[in-house]
Amino acid sequence: MSALAIIVVGLVLCLAGSFSIRLAVLAAGFGVAWTLAVVFDADTGTTLLISLGGAVLAFALTLLASRFLFFIAGLCVGAVIGAKLFVLVRGGGADLLLLFVVVPAAALASALLARRFERAFLLWGTAFGGAALVLSGVGRLWAEVAGDLWRPASTAGVVLVILLWVVLAAAGYSVQRREPRK
Repeated sequence: MSALAIIVVGLVLCLAGSFSIRLAVLAAGFGVAWTLAVVFDADTGTTLLISLGGAVLAFALTLLASRFLFFIAGLCVGAVIGAKLFVLVRGGGADLLLLFVVVPAAALASALLARRFERAFLLWGTAFGGAALVLSGVGRLWAEVAGDLWRPASTAGVVLVILLWVVLAAAGYSVQRREPRK
């Protein structure tokens, strides 16, 4: 159930995230909280509760800082991307340190890019963030056959996930770039 929810949230973020900043922030907040809850082996109910809390927290942050909406949206989307990068490179005793460096660095870099490039960045940022969530959800849902999409066991698995991530993000960007029909 949890993995299916994150696939749906990931598809919304990947394919429609730039159409509504609030939707992107809710989806990204849900996604980063889900990713980190699963990394730390939370059960399904706890993961969903943490994910909903992450969505509410991200949304509340945008309401408080509406003047910096693109910055906050970039921060949330970047946190999703950083969480996926953390999952891809984790291993060994430095996991906690890696978590506290990679996720905030990706979040801050994305926030600065979003503040500077606004919608142009959100097209790519939401596509990459959503694609990360979709791949993670598929890897969790079908762990027997697609487990490497969540937590690759080899270098070849990491390369495959990155390639799929780029392809899915490019597809999401392409869908979002189209003008809505009137």
